[in-house]
Amino acid sequence: MKLVRSLIVFGLATLLLACSDSPQQSDPDFRPKDRVAHFSSDSGPLVLIDEAHNNFLTMSGRYKPFAQVLESDGFKVSSNDKAIAENLLRQVDILVIANALDRKRQDWRPPYGEALNDHEVEALKSWILNGGSLFLVADHTPFPKTIENLALALGLQFINGHVGNATFSKVNLSLAEHATTYNREISQKIDEKSQPLFLQSINSASLDILKVRTFGGSAFKAPEKAISLLNLGDGITATEPKIPFQVNADTPRIPMSGWSQGAVLELGKGRVAVFSEGMMFSSQLVESTGKTMGLRSVGAEQNEEFLLNIMRWLADS
Repeated sequence: MKLVRSLIVFGLATLLLACSDSPQQSDPDFRPKDRVAHFSSDSGPLVLIDEAHNNFLTMSGRYKPFAQVLESDGFKVSSNDKAIAENLLRQVDILVIANALDRKRQDWRPPYGEALNDHEVEALKSWILNGGSLFLVADHTPFPKTIENLALALGLQFINGHVGNATFSKVNLSLAEHATTYNREISQKIDEKSQPLFLQSINSASLDILKVRTFGGSAFKAPEKAISLLNLGDGITATEPKIPFQVNADTPRIPMSGWSQGAVLELGKGRVAVFSEGMMFSSQLVESTGKTMGLRSVGAEQNEEFLLNIMRWLADS
């Protein structure tokens, strides 16, 4: 029995490696893939990455590779250090809020407050209803708890816990069919090259984003009108410890079948993309091991194209 309990603890520790509180930084060697930018430099949508709410993921920090990918496609990317208000949002095409916190923390211990106040949530929802686009990331505990008022306003129910690494595939339907999982870059090449030999060399399945990977995080239930893109299935569980990362063999496990790690939602005239894992859209160096995780990882080869499809979909609102 002691051996079994030790194996359980070891397994839990392995699952939490990707979302642990060990020091992480942006991958200094990351470079976006070569591509023809979807937007021209003068007409690209303005993406504002929020840094006004003690965000764990910022443009100059752990989300630098995220910004680099967007810029490679012609998006104009900037950071924000101001409270969310109508006059700020009026200037923005897409707002990114990634792992906002209630305060500048030295540890992960509860209690947890709200990262955004109710006035900010009201302004944000009104902006979305009138045509704005939000890209929201709330990773492992405590991030879902600190944006709970925003999540509820959007009809989202998060678990404030940990989910292990996962791979989503169209083969087993865990990756949904949607505009965001269609590979527009290859489609463009087909349009540009109509030679029969070229067309024969491309398998029709390669038009799709076939597989994406996440690196821990949490999970949520999306509202009925949303489309869940990353669907957790049977056999996947989450842990919900009282204190983040303090997981042992006695920590309850919650079945995650029917829960999501990524979804899109049309709300009024606007659009929302929400994900419960952030590293899948960045590349980070884990200082304690010297290893990189995220966009350059095995199994995440199409995560970059997936990200750009999401952002293009948000820009179409």
